[in-house]
Amino acid sequence: MANNYNDTYAGIAKGEKVEAGKMTAALNQMEKVANKVTADEWEANKDDDVRYPTCKAVAGLQRDDVEFLKNKVNRILLPEARDDKYPSAKAVYDLLLTFFTPLTLTMNGNKYVRLTGGGHDFWIAKYETTQGEFENIMGYSLPRDFSSDGNPNLPAEYVTWYEALQYCLRLTLNSNDVPENVKEQIRGYSVNIAHSDTVKTEAYNDFAQIMTGCYRLPTEEEWKYACRGGMPTKFIWGDNWNASELDKYGWYYNNSSGRAHPVGQKAPNAYGLYDVLGNVWEWCSSVYYHAGYYETLRVVQGGSWSSASQYNGWIGDYYKDGNFASDYHVGTYATVLTHDLGFRVARTV
Repeated sequence: MANNYNDTYAGIAKGEKVEAGKMTAALNQMEKVANKVTADEWEANKDDDVRYPTCKAVAGLQRDDVEFLKNKVNRILLPEARDDKYPSAKAVYDLLLTFFTPLTLTMNGNKYVRLTGGGHDFWIAKYETTQGEFENIMGYSLPRDFSSDGNPNLPAEYVTWYEALQYCLRLTLNSNDVPENVKEQIRGYSVNIAHSDTVKTEAYNDFAQIMTGCYRLPTEEEWKYACRGGMPTKFIWGDNWNASELDKYGWYYNNSSGRAHPVGQKAPNAYGLYDVLGNVWEWCSSVYYHAGYYETLRVVQGGSWSSASQYNGWIGDYYKDGNFASDYHVGTYATVLTHDLGFRVARTV
């Protein structure tokens, strides 16, 4: 029987066959770039056809049984590859190379800051994503608060966690410093405007955490590290509560006049990040808590223009006097739309 195979990532998703010799070459490459390949797992998953390891085997190896150089990858989700069809050897080969081709990222220093926190480097935007930026990338406008004056520099709001991630995905696809073989895989996670395919968006969230060059939402830990600005103090301005200091850094209930404001008007923190306190809450990529019901919630941080300074829980450890807790966070459903919830972009190094 002839082997009709496809030399794209669609070969993994759609299950087209591969020549044994090319798979051998792909496996040889895998062994060169991996610290460990578990042979037992490979053998167990290729029993359907001794010549052709299946998509399930490849996905299983990537997810659980391959330790990549520098520990950059310990799992990768391929929700499209859950059957016993056969991928193209070139698709497997290119997929592996994706993780080992060094990228030189071209970052605008006026918009991003590179930080080192939690044992790794990452880029994070100096400003909250604006309505104008969102419309430019996504091709449609988000709902606006009743008090909005149409200024494109206002922070994006009424945006779900899924929409925020799809924005990050499309921003990555529009980047000139991301190679085509990476973009090709990322396109498989793109969804329509309705954002009804949550599985693909969640898969992109996982993929973007480990793939150099991918724009994404910051994790909870990254966001907290960035917000503190390297300060070891209780608040980002010092150890003592000071309402006038809060007024310097953020828009909140007492000074916002009941609306969001264009980004970057308040003072930045020590890392040069604006609006980490107030203006709009910011989505993080992290699950609120890994237990039952709480796994359906995503972390939001930072407070908003509608938050009162003495409200119990508003921004927690970042400015509120008393009840300081370094792990304080708020969880909400990923599908929530509200007039004071937006996001800030991060990028994997």
